[in-house]
Amino acid sequence: MQQWYKRRIPRRLAATGAIAALALAAGCGFAARNDSFEMPAHSAAAAHGVPLATDSMEQAFPGQKMPVYWLENTDSGVYLYREYATDTRHQEPMSDAIAYLLAGKPADPAWYTHLKSTDEVGVSIDNQNLITLDLPAKVFSATLDEGLAERAIQQLVFTATAAASNAGILVGDTPASVRILVDGRQNATVFGGHRLQDVYQRDAKFMAPIWIIDPQFGTTTAVGAVKFHGRTSSFDGGTFYSLQSKASDGEPQVITAANRINDESVEPDGSFTLTTRLPAGSYTLTVWGKEAGSDAKVGEVSSDFTVRLAPAPPQHRIELAGVSHAPLSHHCALRGVGPFVAPAEFEPVVQRVLNIRVR
Repeated sequence: MQQWYKRRIPRRLAATGAIAALALAAGCGFAARNDSFEMPAHSAAAAHGVPLATDSMEQAFPGQKMPVYWLENTDSGVYLYREYATDTRHQEPMSDAIAYLLAGKPADPAWYTHLKSTDEVGVSIDNQNLITLDLPAKVFSATLDEGLAERAIQQLVFTATAAASNAGILVGDTPASVRILVDGRQNATVFGGHRLQDVYQRDAKFMAPIWIIDPQFGTTTAVGAVKFHGRTSSFDGGTFYSLQSKASDGEPQVITAANRINDESVEPDGSFTLTTRLPAGSYTLTVWGKEAGSDAKVGEVSSDFTVRLAPAPPQHRIELAGVSHAPLSHHCALRGVGPFVAPAEFEPVVQRVLNIRVR
């Protein structure tokens, strides 16, 4: 039994994605003129000795944000980073996620993709958790070397499988896999010379050695206890984090210089959680690893986020015959009820008891 989804994405969205892709290419130092790209010269040497990430499928959270995987050039290599995006307008988890990857704008300006935008995305899944993507040839029209071609394909594989798992539509314990068709054809040649395999699975070697999951780049959270949630590889010298705030003059102020994350607090899958209390302000959380005998920062990643005061709950005012708009607590006191401010859900009760209109 196979479920099949194929739809047309609004062209306005695709055009926006194309503009964003050009901006990202320029921001990453790529020449968009000839549309040909290669792995950074230092990436192979930088990645040597970096511990592999531990892959674990996304948990099922139907109706929540959808996972999308982007590339980022780092000092340690070119890796996949996950964003939880909010564009679920079509309520088709896999096609929504792939469409966002192809035409959306990543939260972090350092993230990018070499896949081209399109207004057609075909997605199916069978009862063996085989996901089939059918995309037009223009999606793969960039000329990439082997390293970038592999990573662009893994963007599709990770995004499709993550979306399926996140939506709770995978069956049993069979690992999800992905078949990529180009205009309905299997084993097509893409990216100027890379031949597609029959089927792909997630390859953990392309995952970033460290992720910051929460707070996600560019997000806002309430003052008080702020939770830092991330995932790290197994570094011989440990995993460290620092926290900075932005002063009124724009200069960074160090709150935590370099704290090592307790090895015992890191779960077998590499996940960790820290909690600290923060006042309102702008912050940057940075996490990195170290190898034994070296002070070099490996896999360093940062997330900028904002902490704000929670908005005050509304206080209702009422209108009584012959009495101007006054606080509800005053009129309740007049009737011997006692001073209080009624929450919104109590409005119907207040109206019946006092025969008033709450504003």
